[in-house]
Amino acid sequence: MSHNSLKMPAIQWLQLPQEILLDIFTYLSPSEKANVRATCTYLRTLVDHPSLWKNSTILFRSIGIFNAKFWDMLQSRKICSVEVTKVTLKQFKKMTLSLPDLTTVTMDSCLKGEILQGLRPLVNLKRLHLTDCSHVSDHDIFSEIVNFQQLTHLSLCKVFFSNALPLTSIVLLQNLYSLSLHSKDGIVPERALQYILFRLPKLQELSLAVGNMNKWKLSLCFNRPDNFILAADEIPCIQRLQLQKLELLNSSCASLSANAFDQLSTLTSVCLRHYKYLQHEDFIEAIFIKLPNLVELKVEWAAPFEPFLGPITSKLEKLSVVGTKICNATLKCISQSTSELKCLNLSFSHGYDEEIIKRFPRLFPKLQNLYLSNARLTEEALVVLANLYSLRVLDISNNQHLTPEAILAFKKITCNRVSLILNKPSENAQYCCW
Repeated sequence: MSHNSLKMPAIQWLQLPQEILLDIFTYLSPSEKANVRATCTYLRTLVDHPSLWKNSTILFRSIGIFNAKFWDMLQSRKICSVEVTKVTLKQFKKMTLSLPDLTTVTMDSCLKGEILQGLRPLVNLKRLHLTDCSHVSDHDIFSEIVNFQQLTHLSLCKVFFSNALPLTSIVLLQNLYSLSLHSKDGIVPERALQYILFRLPKLQELSLAVGNMNKWKLSLCFNRPDNFILAADEIPCIQRLQLQKLELLNSSCASLSANAFDQLSTLTSVCLRHYKYLQHEDFIEAIFIKLPNLVELKVEWAAPFEPFLGPITSKLEKLSVVGTKICNATLKCISQSTSELKCLNLSFSHGYDEEIIKRFPRLFPKLQNLYLSNARLTEEALVVLANLYSLRVLDISNNQHLTPEAILAFKKITCNRVSLILNKPSENAQYCCW
């Protein structure tokens, strides 16, 4: 594009086909879209086109301040996802009635039993994330949730299980694909969890915060029940679990039984967060030996990652070591064990230095995504990373040692083929939902 074409008068820009303008607007931030929207009626209509907002989430901190024009605007955009942090029952009902297309709702500390009743008009709801269930009983939660049998994703955080019965009602959600149960006190009724896992045939993602479960209680959850008397109207058990992703939080469990590993053999991704027993090399060894399909391992905010590295599978494509100690020798051993690593996340980790980073192009030549948030990175090391020829995403946020000139030089060397992440909020070690 020539320099003169960049000075095209506004009237000529408006003569471009709508499809081209809409494509241009997809590259704008929400604030930039707002600026465009304020210029004229025509552009306001274009900016409100649903295609520009289909992946957007609206954050509501207080609903009472919005007027009818605001709700009309959101309706025209066909907003499907909202996050609510402060709302009354009356206001929540206003939101659900005004946004009938909602498919995803995330609710924070505003959650109370009566607020859950406001979900009822959302007949299209597929994803429900309740990030703080500490002020509502498990009976109230599940008595409302079972009305949404079209749910595919359910996350319950800081929930207290009074007994096993309310939890078992989850089996009515037969379309459930992803389930997160993060217990407030680290206790989840293992028999109830076993009961539901083997009665959800579509479940592929599971996240559990089970701090007080030992090896045998946790293993029981993944063993097919053989002593339940099946009632005439009861949902039958599946023969095998079909889980693809498993996340364990705050666990003190050092391993799993052989039968549990057998039921989990379909796993492709394992995440261990706030884990206490990574120094038990037999557990890490078992993960790699007994999970033959594993291509992703996440170790986040856990004990030092210095496992027995002999059995690391050559198929491993993604490794995340966030907020955890990992040394140069461990990174070198990992590179010798796997040649397929495409994603490496070392954000907020420590124990390694810049010299090993400079060797990444040789150690991990197939890297496509590299996350080094909060790492001490100099201009010299950044230039070396330009030799990762498959690299497409590089996170260098929270780095005080890189100048704008160094970043510009990297962009020129790589011809802008790498998307740089320069600004990102500080990682919170206590977050719950995945």
